[in-house]
Amino acid sequence: MRTLGALVLSAVLAAPSLAAGYDVAPVAGGGTVAGKVSFKGEAPKPKRMLITKNKEVCGEGQREIVEVAVKGGALGNAVVVLDGIARGKAWAPQKPLLDQKGCRFIPPLMVVRKGADIDILNSDPVLHNIHTYEIIGSARRTLFNFGQPNQGQTLGKPVNLRRGEWVKVECDAHDFMHAWMYGAASPYVAVTGEDGSFTIGDVPPGKYKIRALHPVLGAREGEVTVTAKGKAEISFDFPAR
Repeated sequence: MRTLGALVLSAVLAAPSLAAGYDVAPVAGGGTVAGKVSFKGEAPKPKRMLITKNKEVCGEGQREIVEVAVKGGALGNAVVVLDGIARGKAWAPQKPLLDQKGCRFIPPLMVVRKGADIDILNSDPVLHNIHTYEIIGSARRTLFNFGQPNQGQTLGKPVNLRRGEWVKVECDAHDFMHAWMYGAASPYVAVTGEDGSFTIGDVPPGKYKIRALHPVLGAREGEVTVTAKGKAEISFDFPAR
């Protein structure tokens, strides 16, 4: 699995009125929150699933599915969220794009804006059937489920979450295709890189709850105080299960 960094954050949608409870406004004396997310212990081994169809496009043998991306003790593809910010910086202008290429979802983890549309592209010359599920505790609810038979076809779909934050992405035509989306309520969110690091900028001065989230490992919480044009640092550790 690739780690994403700025690529993922550029996928957060721009329209200013969709996320309930958040307004775009100038930020005076914005500061920065930075840190690192680590994993303690032995990382789970990747899952392996047999590629059974469309081998000329999908490849042969087994597909390795990395659910917990650990490198040198650093946890990649974790999402870090500042909670409780109702007014602040604008969302990134790019519309999120989820591609299906080589029978892989690209990117394998992306941040999207709750209630906003994303584009879904089929770059392969084979049928894909994207099926997304809102994760609510131990239950999951279908968000959208549709086929894309044509190469180059792009369709837009809304990410209308009711209570959850995570969305599992699967392909009903290829059971070895998996990805995740995180539904953000504000643009104050980051995805860790391969080195586990993250940075959230242009933060209004104040005291905030901050969470490090992972779709498999769960959540860790903390607090940060951001001063005008200052830098707050915090680290999180996820233990092996």
